[in-house]
Amino acid sequence: MKPVKSLLQLSKWLLRIALLTWLVLQHGQTILSLQYQTQPFYIALAFVLFGTLLFAGGFTSKPSLTVISALLLVLLFAYSLYLGFVPAVTTGQVLNLFLLSVSMYFMASGNK
Repeated sequence: MKPVKSLLQLSKWLLRIALLTWLVLQHGQTILSLQYQTQPFYIALAFVLFGTLLFAGGFTSKPSLTVISALLLVLLFAYSLYLGFVPAVTTGQVLNLFLLSVSMYFMASGNK
């Protein structure tokens, strides 16, 4: 059976929507608490900002916005994996690794 190539664009947009939705749900409360003096506030703000820019990059013709925001998301997810590392496989680590790979996909492919 041949792959359904017409669904490729839809799947890329679903990845963008799912990534942005997860970031807002995960980090929204931290941002809304408005604790400017804490590091988690700025990390959460960066996650949501770069997720929004990755989503908005899908509407542009040039891939630079998508690639740069995906690169910064990859760095943030790697930092998050580093901070939360325990020597056992946890759901949080697997989820961060999955989202890191989605971000890396957009960093590698851009808006193609």
